Amino acid sequence: MPHAVAPRSLRPRLLALACALATSTPVLAAQTPTLLFHVDASHGLDAVVASGEAVPNFRDKVQVVDDAALGKAIQWQDDGVLAWDAPGNIQAQRGTLAFDWRPRYAVGEAPFVIFRVGYADHSSWDMAWLRIDWNGQGFDAFVTDANLARTRVSFKLDKRPDPKQWLHMAFAWDEDHGVRLFIDGREVARVETTGDYDAALDQLGLAGRVMAPYQVQSRYNFLRGSDFQHIRVYDRMLDGTAVAALARGKDVTSAVAAATDQRAWLHRFGWEGAAPPALSADGTRIRKIEFADTMDLKQWMWKGTDGIAETTWPGVYNRSRLPGRDDYFQLPDWNTYVEAGQHLDLSLPEGETVNRIEIRGAAFGTLAHGSTAEQATDVLFTRPQGPVRSVNDIAPQQGGVLRFSNVEQETPIQEIWGYHVDTGPEPDGIVKQTYLIDSQALPDYTNLDALRAYIDGRFAPAERSTVMALPKGAGSRRRGADSLPASPLPIVHVLVPSGVGDAPANQPLIRSWAHSWENMYDGLDGVAIDLPALDLPATHDGLIPLNIRIKDPIWPARDMIDVSVSVQPGQKRTLWLDLRDRILTADSLWLSIASAAPGFDANALDGAEIRMVFKPRAEAIKEHVADRFNQVRDNWGFLVEEHTTSKRQRLYARVYADLSDLLRVDPDHEQGRLYWNYISYNSQGKPPFTLPQAPAGVPTWAFNQVQDLAHVRRFIDWWIDHRQVAYGDFGGGISDDSDLTQQWPGLALMGVKPDRINASLTALSDAVYRNGMFSNGLSTIETDELHSYEEGINTNSAMLYLNWGDPLTVERLMETVKALDERIILPNPQGHLLFSSNWFGGNRIYREPNWQWQKPYSFPILHPAFLLGQFNADPIGRKLVVGLADSYLAHAYTDDKGRWALPNEINWATGETRGGELNNGSGSGDIMHTFWAAWRWTGDDKYLKALDYRVQRGGPGALANLGENYVEALGRQAEWYPKLQADAEAGRTGFNSLMAWQATGDTRFIADLHAEGIQAKAQREYMNTDGHWWSDRVEAPSEFLQRARLGGIALKRNQTWPGHTVSWRFDQDDAAEQVALLVHAPSREAFTVTSYNLGKRRISAAMTGWNVAPGTWTVRSGVDSNGDGRIDGRAVERDVQLETSMATELQFQPGRTEIFEFTLKRPGTPVEQRADLGIGRGDVRVQGRQVEVTVHSLGHVASGTGVAILEDARGREVARTEVPAMEAPSDLTPRTRTVQLPLPAGDRSGLRVRIALADGSDEVTQLNNVVDIAP
Repeated sequence: MPHAVAPRSLRPRLLALACALATSTPVLAAQTPTLLFHVDASHGLDAVVASGEAVPNFRDKVQVVDDAALGKAIQWQDDGVLAWDAPGNIQAQRGTLAFDWRPRYAVGEAPFVIFRVGYADHSSWDMAWLRIDWNGQGFDAFVTDANLARTRVSFKLDKRPDPKQWLHMAFAWDEDHGVRLFIDGREVARVETTGDYDAALDQLGLAGRVMAPYQVQSRYNFLRGSDFQHIRVYDRMLDGTAVAALARGKDVTSAVAAATDQRAWLHRFGWEGAAPPALSADGTRIRKIEFADTMDLKQWMWKGTDGIAETTWPGVYNRSRLPGRDDYFQLPDWNTYVEAGQHLDLSLPEGETVNRIEIRGAAFGTLAHGSTAEQATDVLFTRPQGPVRSVNDIAPQQGGVLRFSNVEQETPIQEIWGYHVDTGPEPDGIVKQTYLIDSQALPDYTNLDALRAYIDGRFAPAERSTVMALPKGAGSRRRGADSLPASPLPIVHVLVPSGVGDAPANQPLIRSWAHSWENMYDGLDGVAIDLPALDLPATHDGLIPLNIRIKDPIWPARDMIDVSVSVQPGQKRTLWLDLRDRILTADSLWLSIASAAPGFDANALDGAEIRMVFKPRAEAIKEHVADRFNQVRDNWGFLVEEHTTSKRQRLYARVYADLSDLLRVDPDHEQGRLYWNYISYNSQGKPPFTLPQAPAGVPTWAFNQVQDLAHVRRFIDWWIDHRQVAYGDFGGGISDDSDLTQQWPGLALMGVKPDRINASLTALSDAVYRNGMFSNGLSTIETDELHSYEEGINTNSAMLYLNWGDPLTVERLMETVKALDERIILPNPQGHLLFSSNWFGGNRIYREPNWQWQKPYSFPILHPAFLLGQFNADPIGRKLVVGLADSYLAHAYTDDKGRWALPNEINWATGETRGGELNNGSGSGDIMHTFWAAWRWTGDDKYLKALDYRVQRGGPGALANLGENYVEALGRQAEWYPKLQADAEAGRTGFNSLMAWQATGDTRFIADLHAEGIQAKAQREYMNTDGHWWSDRVEAPSEFLQRARLGGIALKRNQTWPGHTVSWRFDQDDAAEQVALLVHAPSREAFTVTSYNLGKRRISAAMTGWNVAPGTWTVRSGVDSNGDGRIDGRAVERDVQLETSMATELQFQPGRTEIFEFTLKRPGTPVEQRADLGIGRGDVRVQGRQVEVTVHSLGHVASGTGVAILEDARGREVARTEVPAMEAPSDLTPRTRTVQLPLPAGDRSGLRVRIALADGSDEVTQLNNVVDIAP
């Protein structure tokens, strides 16, 4: 019987990282359920019965408490987690999970997770295999099929359970029967179906948001704990009698009868139809052809070819069309294109031939070949719907691309393999090691322990037939009958020990002899297997199907090769499996052979010979290194956000194993070293780097800056060229893509390819709406406080930086601010203006106590309010921002050290606070924008107390998230600059370096800052591009470049207050990277521009004002000949008009350092207080002989009468019409008028529409007054 297991020990070998510890469980009578796992709170959190690991893998904020009804109970706090290892403790094919549960406090319409079981690996974000939920009206439960659909049941309660009421819940599944849900011993829902539930599982237990091999977490809107007792897992689907007994605390003795046919077995291996190709010759050679590239649209898609069945192509949609996947937890789509999953493009390597394709997974469609993906029109075969495993011989193909075209977009391929099959013997190699399978040898060599433990944890007892293959002369102990399953399924695991030196204890000493591949210098080329003549009846038209897999020695969950063949009964055959070359570790080898023939067992392979053929290291190392690095980059792409380094997380353990093996074989692998440096948080020092040197006579600061700038441009160019598709998205899911493109405006405003970058950003913005991601001004899906911002609100905000005054953009932002004002940011019962929910969307808002907390991450969604408050002094947006700041200050308190502090989270309904002080919370820096805006708009110094609080905790650099030069703006130069300079001098660079330059004018700080930026970007360039990271994790940081060139940060991710003083637009696309720029001491009334032109010609640029006071400015300019930041010799003075969105021209002479000193001479009228007429995208339409123009009122005040003018290419008036006066959109409701202009006959090229106020009054901006008419 199962028993409690000692805590997992740390093993020295990499293989142990992959393996779940589980002891072998004897198989009981067919219908007798076995208790695999039982946690009884009366005995703590260690399982009292465990067929795997008994001790929790992770535990946080979970306690055992006294309970009047059940004695003891597990109390799971809202943000707690409790996870046990799944292997051995739960089986995927069938089973029952049962527990006593109570909600602890009142439930409502908001759903929440009760229990999770996660995959050991997967392509979905949360990797959920099983989940039981409160669904808002009752309970939902599901298990996930191998092909991603979920078998789900739902049950609606007549009334909500009492918070103190214990319920007994049981959920049972069986791939031959479907699923059943029981409440208090009564079956309440079932789905009768068949499926393919077999999968490797990771952990089971309590975690609200995710339980996966890369993270166990309760966070965001998944914060809702409850109470448990007696968590049990059985190996079978319990029947109603058994569950009723269990609910009464009685023993379980019965289960649903198991299927008597082989349906599930045959289906899993694809044997329900014809047999796979027969081994017709004495010797057959099968070479696995590794695809040179695997692409879906423009995204590398390795998971369908990585050897792990649980990972799939395509990426998994959270808003899925597959049965059972799209539920009340509406996660954004991540790591996928909107139109992905239609074609998988597999590039064939040069010099290789493919003549057989095997596919595992439910995808159905066609496989075609062509010289490119687009030209792949030669259909090789059509895969029908139904089978999940297929083998197709095809005409030999060399080079070009294989394209699988999917009929149903999301239906997955778990694995697709390309093989070259021919006849002949295995190669001789330089070394050949021979092993004989002895079915009577007990496989108890200690170097097999980890593999046996993995097999016991991964496979049901009937699938654990294990034999050992030993070199001739190696000793072994004879096995007893109890070491094999009593009623085995037809699969045998063949274990080959890496050496005979790990024989078990209590045996004769081996003398004068050894045999191993330990410390082998050369590489494994492949494995030959002499299949014995099987004394079994044929099952498929005279044939016996076989499936043969060889496992990765350092990660047994991965198949290095997986082939399906058939043999005739009584006929010997030799099979040469040419897999990826390997420089082996000292880990042992595992082969599995499954069959359709029921009598196929350990004895069937007795005497079979296995030969391991080695080739020279120099020939083998290339494939080894390539494969390991592909595994590293694919898996770290999934892990990078969480960046866990706990080897208890299996996905990190896998990355660690692959990367360690890569560096073992190729210790100088450049990218491997850079990955390890990043993964290990640079704890081993920076990797070596050679910095480009400035040409003679060029200031180092200037040369380094344009080099740094070029890295940012290359990064953004790469993503536009290599990842953005016609739909507009980049393959990270539009939500994460919208995070990525927060980097776009800063580069464009620095003068680099502004039109190209704006076109890219506009395409993504259009994709947001095309994909239906907005409803009523907010996200269509209901999601948490941060991700609701990342569903397109951030993209709309980013658009305004490059399309200032564009009516479509402004009115989209208005719609969001209106929704925030009317539905989200509300006065609470105490009269404070707070975020009323942290789980909401445009169609539903959850307001139960758990989801009424205002959090630091609530505040980025204020981005539209900040922008409208700046654009036209929108009174509603300003009211929200100032009101939130006032209410936050009202909740200030004195901490236990007597210091003034702000709370981290505030409950809307009660005003209660939690989470400690704000300064310790995630996202706390984002809130400072709110206080900064309130101060800017009101001038009231009370809001600066929040900033001072942050500075007191972390120094003046703690405000670095503010985009403006706050030191100058606040007049704190004397107080803060010395501290910031001292930090920079001490090596704490970054923002401190910029401030040290501002304080001293010493460009050495700038030169060193950009040198660091160059190195970081150069060494991260591969990871940020071809490295295949999720799109919200890649970055070529430009905030320091923006501070230097723009006089403040315009935009970076979650930096929501526009702080830039100026922007640039050059006369040629490449000119921005030839002119280095510094904006010194920027304020609204004065700033200095220092330039150096590295080019050979004079360069002109339009400098546009942004965070500047409107009016007449004096510009004093000249040459700085000695680099001291001052004009030497004669200065030239002139007056210019400058205000937000107005440009003035500057010219930069080649090879000179020039100074331009700007000083406000005479203030003008506040820009944001003016009227504004605007036209933009979609507002000018040709209707026959008329031009129809929709004009928008976008200003702070009513517009008065306007005029619309049709101009030709030379600017000459062709026609005009009056635009009626309009109110200002002070209530955030758009105001428009549509007018018509007659079109002239003849050539219409170069026509444009211009609008203006009829009396010539100044407007908020002139940037929205002209639209070209398309020819």
